[in-house]
Amino acid sequence: MRRQAKKQLCESMEYLIQTSETIGGLLGRLGREQAMDVLAQMQELVIHAGETIEATEDDCAKIIQKLENACEIIYQLTDSLDDFKVRIHLLKDLKELFNAVHDEIQKNIPEKLEILFLPYQVSMWDSLESVWMAAKDRDDLDCYVVPPDNSLGNIHYEGDRYPDYVPVTSYLKYSIEARRPDVIFFHDPYDEFNRVTRIPEQFYSKNLKKSTDMLVYIPYFVSEEGGPAEYQCYTSGVLFADRVIVQPGSVYEKYCRVYTNVVRQNGLEHTLIPAEQKFLPLGSPKFDKVLNMRCELEELPETWQKVIRKPDGSRKKIILYNLSVSPMLENREQTLKKLDNVFRFFRERQEDLVLLWRPHPLLLKTIESMVPWLRDAYIQRVRQFQEEGWGIFDETPDPNLAMVVSDGYYGDMSSLVTTYRETGKPILLQDVYI
Repeated sequence: MRRQAKKQLCESMEYLIQTSETIGGLLGRLGREQAMDVLAQMQELVIHAGETIEATEDDCAKIIQKLENACEIIYQLTDSLDDFKVRIHLLKDLKELFNAVHDEIQKNIPEKLEILFLPYQVSMWDSLESVWMAAKDRDDLDCYVVPPDNSLGNIHYEGDRYPDYVPVTSYLKYSIEARRPDVIFFHDPYDEFNRVTRIPEQFYSKNLKKSTDMLVYIPYFVSEEGGPAEYQCYTSGVLFADRVIVQPGSVYEKYCRVYTNVVRQNGLEHTLIPAEQKFLPLGSPKFDKVLNMRCELEELPETWQKVIRKPDGSRKKIILYNLSVSPMLENREQTLKKLDNVFRFFRERQEDLVLLWRPHPLLLKTIESMVPWLRDAYIQRVRQFQEEGWGIFDETPDPNLAMVVSDGYYGDMSSLVTTYRETGKPILLQDVYI
């Protein structure tokens, strides 16, 4: 049974116990119609408790029998309103039954927490997956994965792109306001301030906080030593979350320092949770994913295998090429020139090397939103790369596959580098002006 439902049941029983203690004299002073109304309300509360228990518990015959006996006593009370002695005796029996039911609920009905995971992008599911993996098979937890629509007007839903082993629930069938999950894990911290992609307003962290007792933010990115950009330490998701899971060491220290300064400067000490309680230096699930993942050549998509295998059946070296968002916005046309040079280098060495090109999942949307005049030139290069067929254009939702199968990393500095470093494979950062 949900913890929330069990708590409500116990509160109902406590109310009924208190009422049965104090109602004896009141029933004698009320008119018959008013007294019958009071008893009818008690009866409705008992029936509702029984229905709640039957709907969630299998072995509940004893407690249901006690509730049925309580209903019978309440019925007898309606026939004994004018007999003080009988009324007091029945109320004493009723109180004992309610106490027994209360004890049974507390001791014999196990409680479950409902955990909701709200992955903002399927490509960023790895920032939540190991937490979900640890929780999904526990008997005391019910877990739901509910990807929201992440768009700026046009429906963009990725629920059908998650791994087969992840059961996804449609956001149209899960009402956060109605279900009030005990814990919510999320990784989109920007609410209405994301200019590229945006989830519906009901999924903003400030609104999620209204429907749960524990809102937990896990960054979709990982940070280098020294921590993330300062603004990332006080986004809406950070401010409204009850807990924030971060990397230990200097990353944790920066989150605490910057957040504390922002809280003090805005006089929010008595409104927001203090840093030492909010931030938990437990690491990142993204590291768990890439270190635990295994992939054989035969398990890769067939189109990948054809490019990777040499004529003699041996394997070419695979270089993961990452094109990120910020360098594109900073360098613009120069980034496109760099793309041409990179393609030419690998095209000439395709007998031994494979370029596995994985642009940032939001790169095209960012170009369309921020530098739209580069869109056609960028798309033309994507199409040419795909048509020539000597490399791999990685549009799979999971970046970890590319990190696991590749032999080295080349490209922009991004959070992908921080994760890739955990593999122990070589890394070379590109300079678009070389």
